[in-house]
Amino acid sequence: MPIAIRIQGRVGRYAHINDQYEPMQTMHNDRPAWVARSVQPSYLFHSGKARWCISKAMDDGARCWAYVSCPENSSGDPSTCPGPWTCCDDDKEWRPDANLTCQAVPADNDQFVQLRLTLDSEMRTYGLVEKSDLKKMWRRLDYNGNNIVSLAEIDKMVVELVKGGIWPEWLNNKPALMRAYKKTILKDGDGDSWVEKFEFHALLLNIFWFNKLFLIFHSMADDGTGADRRMDANEFVRSMGQLGLNLSDQEARQEFAKMDTNNGGQVLFVEFCAYIRKRVSPDDDPQFDADIVSGEKCGKVMRKHGGHKATNSHFIDKKCFKDFDDLEKIIKAVIGSRKKLRSLWKRLDFNGNNIVSLAEIDKLMVEAYPLLNHKPALMRAYKMTISKKGGGDGDSWVERKEFKRLLANLFYFNKIFWVYDQVDNDKDRRLNFHEFKHCLTLCGTGMSDAQARQEFHKVDRNGGGIILFDEFCRYFTEAMCPQGMTDLLDD
Repeated sequence: MPIAIRIQGRVGRYAHINDQYEPMQTMHNDRPAWVARSVQPSYLFHSGKARWCISKAMDDGARCWAYVSCPENSSGDPSTCPGPWTCCDDDKEWRPDANLTCQAVPADNDQFVQLRLTLDSEMRTYGLVEKSDLKKMWRRLDYNGNNIVSLAEIDKMVVELVKGGIWPEWLNNKPALMRAYKKTILKDGDGDSWVEKFEFHALLLNIFWFNKLFLIFHSMADDGTGADRRMDANEFVRSMGQLGLNLSDQEARQEFAKMDTNNGGQVLFVEFCAYIRKRVSPDDDPQFDADIVSGEKCGKVMRKHGGHKATNSHFIDKKCFKDFDDLEKIIKAVIGSRKKLRSLWKRLDFNGNNIVSLAEIDKLMVEAYPLLNHKPALMRAYKMTISKKGGGDGDSWVERKEFKRLLANLFYFNKIFWVYDQVDNDKDRRLNFHEFKHCLTLCGTGMSDAQARQEFHKVDRNGGGIILFDEFCRYFTEAMCPQGMTDLLDD
């Protein structure tokens, strides 16, 4: 029976090597090799001489985190070595670590664990494993050589590779790309808004992983229109057999209940991803899912790494309508003044290339306008600005000519999100009818129950009984206050 290797006990520097390593589909140096279950670049392999190593990449001594000596010509696995393991400490000195243990355990046949094990061989097919190939792709992505890339640059690379036939079409799904980006910067990286060179391998691995999950989720939740992004219990139960998971109807519904934590009867892609993470890496930090679902806890990471005073105040102060009214005057003054607009643009476009990315915009909001630091609103404003429908030219960048409309979008969608969040009592990012009616009252719109229910059904176009933020934005911009943006720009 194939064995897995469990590494435990490491504390401090490189504590992330604590994981269960499952057997890979390929050999290395004529010996078996293992890969960490948690989706991160971490491999356990034989050096070809007299060591078993844990490293970020195969045969990369510069990125080795731990090793154990083994008897020459030994045919055993790392668990048979007497030890101790040697690790690099905080002072960058290599020392034996008596607390680190290595144990052989049965390999896991879970369908999603097996899916994780296919990633490395599949990435190798597309030239995304060898160091030389990664360097070439990084140079292509980081074309200005500043060693950081934005979400928009990553998206542009994916679109071009798929369009050119280098990557398959299934790798170009925006929800999966956003999940990959967030996981890379928030968990695998250093917590800032950029993907740096040392995070690139993790980014590619995450792109493959979340696109695989998105394909599975989309096939399970498909309602025939190709647009459904929510899965109910019946769809989940029906799909279990297709996934090779032999569960009874009752067992399948129990699994669905684990995903549907708010008992709303439907789950989104982010909830599906959180459920799979718990299956694949059950010992991982459960708080991580909340961070990458909403972005609301990103400020903790930003404060830790950047220490922005604006971010600190954003997460302490309560907001009210007066705050938005006061800021609206400031935004109007900036939009109406060519001098102020040019000054703010220069601050945003610090490298002077006349285009700015989503991450650069996010950084400006955190530092200059903490009231507008809501990630869902940022994404809506960004998408609306670059879209042709919103007056943009349809590419992945915000250009100088689009900047005025970007500021208006940022203010407008953040105010909408604040209203949405005020009435979202259970903070599940979904409004039921009673929460929606409360929203109408908050906005000073008097309606009877019958009228409010009619409006609710206008928003809830698929009849799911809940309203997502995107649907809420569409309703407010098209039905409730279509002149809002025009007034803000014209004034």
